[in-house]
Amino acid sequence: MNEVVIRAKKLYTPLGINPKRGREMANLFVKEDVYIHIVNDRIVDISHSRPDFNGIYLYGDLVIPGLIDCHTHIPFYGYRESDFLRRSSGLSYLQIHNSGGGIYESVSKLRSASFDDLVRFNLKLINRLFRKGVTTLEGKTGYGLDTENELKQLKVLEVLNKLSPAEIIPTFMGAHSVPKEKDQDSYVNDLISMLDLIKNRCTFVDIFCDEGAFDVDHASKYLMAAKERGYKVRVHADEIKNTQATKLAVKLGAISAEHLIKIDEDSIKSISQSNTIAVLLPATSFYINESYAPARKLIDSNAIVSLASDFNPGSSAVIEPSFVMNISVKNLKMTPQEILTAFTLNAACVLSLSDRLGSVEIGKQADLLIYNDADLETITYLIGIQPDYVIKRGEIFEN
Repeated sequence: MNEVVIRAKKLYTPLGINPKRGREMANLFVKEDVYIHIVNDRIVDISHSRPDFNGIYLYGDLVIPGLIDCHTHIPFYGYRESDFLRRSSGLSYLQIHNSGGGIYESVSKLRSASFDDLVRFNLKLINRLFRKGVTTLEGKTGYGLDTENELKQLKVLEVLNKLSPAEIIPTFMGAHSVPKEKDQDSYVNDLISMLDLIKNRCTFVDIFCDEGAFDVDHASKYLMAAKERGYKVRVHADEIKNTQATKLAVKLGAISAEHLIKIDEDSIKSISQSNTIAVLLPATSFYINESYAPARKLIDSNAIVSLASDFNPGSSAVIEPSFVMNISVKNLKMTPQEILTAFTLNAACVLSLSDRLGSVEIGKQADLLIYNDADLETITYLIGIQPDYVIKRGEIFEN
């Protein structure tokens, strides 16, 4: 039996297994000078009395749940520096994509990469995120765009999950773009066939429903086929243009609608009255010089809001969760309390993990972060801050 006791000067955490919506997001459980008792991988007690134990003792000025990045595009291979420079010269996301850059450049690099190179390249990135406090993350396929290479990405994610201390949840996103050699009709039929091949490798299916990708009709056909096969569905929605993809996500009972940069008032009302989670990705807006999703309107309308990095080589080459938090205060007008809930419990709900992750409470898995010389506001203010200790499944990792 392995025991750890953490004396926390301050503990901040949301509570429960259900997502927090609207004003509930700011309601954290806050305790001062408490002892968190961990046995093996579980939290067994939180109290003001030091327990009798035989194990490791730690102290922290601030303890919060481990961060959960519920939207990344790991695994990929290589970067897209040319996208960044072309965008800086004035070209738009779609102009770059339509010229053969963007996603297509990443597809070419991934198809050429060996399995071992994909593992090596992405393990390094995941371990960096872990040191910064991301104890659980989602990874998507979508840079293969054919059966062989989409399966390759899923197999890479399985290996990465075994090699990294972080927990990695796979999402099938073969519907990231239409391959150059296909049209939407033929490729959606291919994707539906792929769904039958990957049943034991993931539970989530995602699609990019937007201008330059898949229209609402094709997205609807594909997502309905996924639901019929028992998958949980997610939607990249209303990022580049308002295509009413958010309303489609709500109509289909999707777990999440993500990006929402171009969401309109009717769609805000629709998602706020549903259980579909609005996953906001402010680093993307920053990176491609776009407007920001209306987080304040969504929260004030009683929506469930989560935050994530959208870490990818083209439109969000950001591997810094504290930066995502910082611009969520600055540009999304969220409070530190709302941000913590969005990046922990609500993100756990996106990945259907909230029964054991997303909060620091008795019975849940011991995934938490310990900071010294910091308070909750500090981690949204100081870009680049790292926890002094990362604890995953009760195991201690010291930075």
